[in-house]
Amino acid sequence: MKIGINCGHTIEGPGSGAAGLFKESEHTRLVGNILIRKLVDAGVEVINCTVDRAESQEAYLTKAVKICNQAEPDLFISIHFNASGDHQGRGVEVYTYKGKKHSEALAVCAHIAGLGFINRGVKDGSGLYVIRKTKARAMLIEVCFCDNEMDADLYFRVDAERGIANAIFDAVCETMMKQDGETAESRREKFAEFVGRIAYRDWQERKIMLPSVVTAQAIKESAWGTSELAREANALFGIKKNGWKGRIYVKDATEQREDGSYYTVAQTEWRAYDSWEQSIQDHNDYIAGRSTDGGRTLRYAPVIGCSDYVLTARYLQACGYATAQNYAESLVNDYIRKYSLTRFDTGCES
Repeated sequence: MKIGINCGHTIEGPGSGAAGLFKESEHTRLVGNILIRKLVDAGVEVINCTVDRAESQEAYLTKAVKICNQAEPDLFISIHFNASGDHQGRGVEVYTYKGKKHSEALAVCAHIAGLGFINRGVKDGSGLYVIRKTKARAMLIEVCFCDNEMDADLYFRVDAERGIANAIFDAVCETMMKQDGETAESRREKFAEFVGRIAYRDWQERKIMLPSVVTAQAIKESAWGTSELAREANALFGIKKNGWKGRIYVKDATEQREDGSYYTVAQTEWRAYDSWEQSIQDHNDYIAGRSTDGGRTLRYAPVIGCSDYVLTARYLQACGYATAQNYAESLVNDYIRKYSLTRFDTGCES
């Protein structure tokens, strides 16, 4: 799936948005950048349609839509914060073309409302330029009212940009996973159980990689088994070729620099597998055997056999497993603790 993300408004000048109790354009970027990182980490192709500066409001809108339409994403998301004349408006609302209640729009409203905001629902956004002019299925999210004291207070109490980005990410993943009437919660649990059981058996046999961390990695890197690599190459972890003798899958890679910016590596070769189970086994083989000096030292030596999930996650990041700067923190807080994945470390076979 390919998703276009627009962090609403320019940074300053024409088109810079509302300035309530906090500045809209600043926080659309804070939310959007976290959301982009989470989607990229989950294997989703993301097109950043944000425009920082423009000569006019019209120029800003035109450029954002042009970026989106040239990339032809499956879904376009524009992030905004609302404001009202009397400062009394409250809650989340999502605008779509002709007010169509797309599953993604309904899910975003529900997940943000789940944080405590009033759910104002899905509304007709046909008059909004980015909704009317984008070719992709589009939604404009008004997270909450930045000029209302109660909304602003709640926004910061739910961890501000991080809480909202997580809610939008969960909503998108939920709709990606729904099929055949099965609930997202059910599919998530089945996926976690599948990975956790295999990881647990391997831990019992070889003591390479702690099951909770393996499961968290699989969830994060494959968006619960829905990413392109997971679907087309049975790859849950996104391991590059690196000496792999089996079949490969070619797609662009998105990497993060030390300054937090992203860049694309075109036509990257990834390991491909016959099954998800093979992917899990090879992931642990990779951790156990990866060396860049002919086998004299093991790159992930601190990870091997470590029985503390926090330390294991930190060692992974310190050893260079991923370029994402918050990789370890995300594994621990967004997945292991949130979904109680430590249950796979203490025995899960029936």
